Amino acid sequence: MLELKVHCDCGQKYKFDVEPVNGQMPFTVACPICHRDGTLKANEMLQQMAVFKPMEPAPTAAAVAPPPFPAQRTAPPPVAPPIAPPPPLTSAPTQLRVNVSAPAGGYAAAPSTPPPIAPPSAAALPRMTGRVKGTSAATATEPGKQPSFALGLLGGFVGALVGASLYYVIYRTTGIRIFLALGVGALAGWGANLLGKGEGSKELGGITAVFVIVGVLAAQYFVALGQWNKLSHAYEDGGYSASVTEAKGVIKVMPTGSDAEIRMYLARQMMDENDAIKPSAVSDDEVKEFRDKQLPQYQDLASGKMTKDQYLAKFGLDPDKMKKFQNDEGDTFKGLFMLITLSRVGLISMIAGAGLAYKMSTNA
Repeated sequence: MLELKVHCDCGQKYKFDVEPVNGQMPFTVACPICHRDGTLKANEMLQQMAVFKPMEPAPTAAAVAPPPFPAQRTAPPPVAPPIAPPPPLTSAPTQLRVNVSAPAGGYAAAPSTPPPIAPPSAAALPRMTGRVKGTSAATATEPGKQPSFALGLLGGFVGALVGASLYYVIYRTTGIRIFLALGVGALAGWGANLLGKGEGSKELGGITAVFVIVGVLAAQYFVALGQWNKLSHAYEDGGYSASVTEAKGVIKVMPTGSDAEIRMYLARQMMDENDAIKPSAVSDDEVKEFRDKQLPQYQDLASGKMTKDQYLAKFGLDPDKMKKFQNDEGDTFKGLFMLITLSRVGLISMIAGAGLAYKMSTNA
């Protein structure tokens, strides 16, 4: 067995073991990268290796004497013409040199030329990919890189769930919802494309878009539910709890009830967002009116002196009407939710988010 190393024209080197037959390759070889035939180069290498082998002495006439004639006459095999000795080499050998000298009496019978060997099929070729250095990774597909529709669905669902949660938190805390649905669609499409290994089917894109729509609707539902609960709680006791909380905050900024504290408080109430506090803009009459009418009420609410019933009676709130309002809260909540969902901004953003998820998950 000989080890041959072939250098392909594409630059790839590969090697293999071979047992030559009559100084030639018994099978064909090809480059594992560009699949170019390398059998001719391998034959040339075998011929060069045969030239540099030590020459055996020429056989004598006695050594090649014909065997005794058999008793039974049979047809002799065809005799091949004697091979003339090759001319002396004057340059680098490129062909196979055969050192054969014809005896004086000639050969009795030269072995016939072996029949040409048919090239083996592709299945019979030796596997050389494991011994080739620098083989590209693109020639073999790893099992973990196969696209997966199921994992794509999981990625789209998780992305939509995370995006809808962020939608709910941002919308509830800031009241801003412009472009939030686009974020939900981007997360869902990215998740479907990532876990699905680029599966990219229209079915995956359609289901991911549905995940986005359901996620946005769910986020808007819970935002509307939170707003309704806040509004319902405010009307449950006629605003008494909110008034008590406000009164405690007012008393905290004016613990002594002096004119300076009242003036500073009223100046803060009257100033705009970008204006500076100007206590001098509050007149003495405004300070006196606040001290006589509003401050005692704040003090009674903050200290608990004014009860809920007294508060409702003072402001003319009817408990029966409030109870009826509580019974109608289901219809009110439905109306509030539909108002938030069916607004033009909500519809446009939801459709845009679903379209973005479809494009990303189908690699469009």
